[in-house]
Amino acid sequence: MRFRSAVVVACLMLVLPLGQMLQAEYQPLTGEQIDQRRESRHEFYRAEAAGLNEAVRAELLLDQSKVDGNQDDFDVRHYGIDLRLDFSTATISGQVDYQIRPTIASLSSVDLNLVDQLTVSGVTVDGTPASYSHVADLLSITLPSSHAENEEFEMVVSYGGTPSYAGASGMQFGFVDGYYMCWTHCSPYASRHWWPCKDYPVDKADSVDLYFEYPAGYVCVANGVEQSNVDLGDGYYRIHYRHNYPITTYLVAVACAEYDQHVQTWDYDTTSMPIYSYALPSAPGEFAAFQNVVPDVLTRLSDRWGLYPFSVEKMASASYGWGGAMEHQTCAFYHTTFYDDWVIAHETGHQWWGDKLSACNFHHVWLKEGFASYSESIYFEHRDGWQAYFDHMQTQRFYGNGTVYVEDLLNDDIFDPNLTYDKASWVVHMLRGVIGDTDFFQSIEIFQDTYGYSCAVTEDLIDVVSSVTSGDMTWYFDQWIFGAGNPDYQYSWLCEPSQTRAGYDLHLFIEQVQTYGTYFRMPIRMTFETTAGEIDSTSWNQAPQQYYSLHFPDSVTAIQFDPDEWILRQATELPFTLRMIPRDLPDGHLNFEYRVELRGIGGVTPYSWIKTGGDLPFGLTLDSDSALIKGTPSWPANYYFTLKVEDSDTPPNIETHNHTIVIHEDPTVI
Repeated sequence: MRFRSAVVVACLMLVLPLGQMLQAEYQPLTGEQIDQRRESRHEFYRAEAAGLNEAVRAELLLDQSKVDGNQDDFDVRHYGIDLRLDFSTATISGQVDYQIRPTIASLSSVDLNLVDQLTVSGVTVDGTPASYSHVADLLSITLPSSHAENEEFEMVVSYGGTPSYAGASGMQFGFVDGYYMCWTHCSPYASRHWWPCKDYPVDKADSVDLYFEYPAGYVCVANGVEQSNVDLGDGYYRIHYRHNYPITTYLVAVACAEYDQHVQTWDYDTTSMPIYSYALPSAPGEFAAFQNVVPDVLTRLSDRWGLYPFSVEKMASASYGWGGAMEHQTCAFYHTTFYDDWVIAHETGHQWWGDKLSACNFHHVWLKEGFASYSESIYFEHRDGWQAYFDHMQTQRFYGNGTVYVEDLLNDDIFDPNLTYDKASWVVHMLRGVIGDTDFFQSIEIFQDTYGYSCAVTEDLIDVVSSVTSGDMTWYFDQWIFGAGNPDYQYSWLCEPSQTRAGYDLHLFIEQVQTYGTYFRMPIRMTFETTAGEIDSTSWNQAPQQYYSLHFPDSVTAIQFDPDEWILRQATELPFTLRMIPRDLPDGHLNFEYRVELRGIGGVTPYSWIKTGGDLPFGLTLDSDSALIKGTPSWPANYYFTLKVEDSDTPPNIETHNHTIVIHEDPTVI
């Protein structure tokens, strides 16, 4: 159950510095600067997600009508796109080559997505003409002969016309900052607006060849490595790019403009790779950011996520006309107003999260956007240190309702900035805090190795993390991904000289008082300030009310509760008032003596005790002065009752608490 919300707040942080390489003395962000960056981030995310909800829902409705025909019956192994970009008429013409592998016993037809405004002029299969129909944005091809399972064949579709740019997605010819250019932006289902394809993220082609004929004086950038660039002698050039990694259709991209261009070399360990920068002459700041920030981001994210996934090819960045930015595989595109270092870190992070490893469906889109958003903070941590990481995490805090998991794709805000980006980033960070750096980064490595160049869902990550930590981590994801809300802690404490040994006893009470969501199970880090110095400790918390008894050699004078904000939480320290312990009473056994003495802490002695509701176990009594519950149970059952303790202050302090005592018939039950 996901909810729209305008409320933004939350917190978290990291545990151990990672040997950060500080470029310069970092100046912590002020509260105003954090708010400004948060608003900039949300403006960017809103731009990045523009039209995506509507596109996903439209496609889901179409899918329910089975308009995509038999696309489950075959796997596209390779696409070869060969197009002329006619800038004078804003049209395209050419063909797409396919290598197709049937996944059923006998494949007799192939259905591809292609908008109706593009006209198909012919189809061949292994060189033989094939019949086809093109209706309702679906190109249905009848094969000249059926093909058996795994019997690969080649197909060519020739077509042309004016490409579509509906909902700010597809292929567009137009002016950007006064420069006429062509660009594509196809997330999530808009590749069909300019080329016939199986337009779904779950089916990644193993490779693509991209040929574009474009006007002289322009520069053309696309996925992969440039193989050739030939002058055709008619005022056009023909460029060929090849990309040899699995790629989903919406990440196939081209941009063509009068770019300023720059190439440099990125060296990382034994890897040496070209980095290309393409920017319009009107965007010198963007051009400089591409050259200066991209190499640094690649290095620092490779340190944390593993080597850049397409390191044998390239990384390119280019200006384009869409209102946000897009992480096209090996060639990210940016609007001329979005090129901050954190934007570049986000889009580059997508090369691992979204490109190499994709979410299998939009229910689990957080795997893409949450990890990319967290990459922003990872970058700042590794570049500028702990405080920079902390500050940027503050820009992503969110206190609010709704689930990170998108339950209802037709009605929920799939790309909610608060949930899909911000809270999802905190979930990644908190996981790191719960399991520690060693297990966290080992889990990331295994997750990327196992599902990289393919797709995954949340349950796949749960399995990996559970395997690495040797424990079932379902509980963590149940509360933070599939559950709503966050803990709202109230805590109070009292330190007093110990009555049983040298030193001091600290009585700490923690309550979770959130009005929605579950009661969260989390380790809470605390720093105890004593008369002899600071002591760090961690306590697990998972109940509505929980009592901790801690012993210290010196008196505790203050408590820092979750000081580095490892938990997405609110926390309020309250004055200590009268409390009763123990909170949880031990079980008893039929016909065996039972004895437990409650104790009051705080307030003014003496105390008086009274049962205000429910029933004590048959055979047990409560002494109102000593708070001693004793006797011999005579009937096995679960007994529920409420006790009230009142002190001698004026007016008196009072606490009531609900208790349970279980009486077992079998004396061997512990």
